[in-house]
Amino acid sequence: MPKRVTAPDYCMIARAMEVLGEQWTLLIIRDAFFGIKHFDEFQRSLGIARNILATRLTKLVEEDILSREPNPDDRRKVEYRLTERGRDLLPIIVALTQWGTRWLARPGELRPFSLVDRETGAAIDRIEVRSTDGRVLGARDFQIVAGPGLTDDIRRSVPALRNVG
Repeated sequence: MPKRVTAPDYCMIARAMEVLGEQWTLLIIRDAFFGIKHFDEFQRSLGIARNILATRLTKLVEEDILSREPNPDDRRKVEYRLTERGRDLLPIIVALTQWGTRWLARPGELRPFSLVDRETGAAIDRIEVRSTDGRVLGARDFQIVAGPGLTDDIRRSVPALRNVG
């Protein structure tokens, strides 16, 4: 019987969810984008149990999404800062904010914050998927094609990839 291939073996979404998919993780990252740097500030902002926060912060440091650095004013304290890998999550944070605002806001509910361009004060444009020629693409405007890593084991294990050519 052929070996069963699991999603993290081939799927970058599954791998990303192993890093980002635990409860609280994206909210910690959101708060880091909002300028929070200290353990107690994360804890106050989120209302998360201290042991869970410590575990999530440790994992984010291990995954090189946050760095843990001594506070320049008090070296007994540490600061958590977004790394380059963490800063690359900005489009995800913005897209989730925009999606939630569009689809989850209750009628008449006022937003507690908006995302604006620091330089101009203008609202940030909606995150869109674009073709290399600049066209906006919708869900029906792209297709999955075989990549060099598509093996027969993956093709057999993943129904959605069986007919990918």
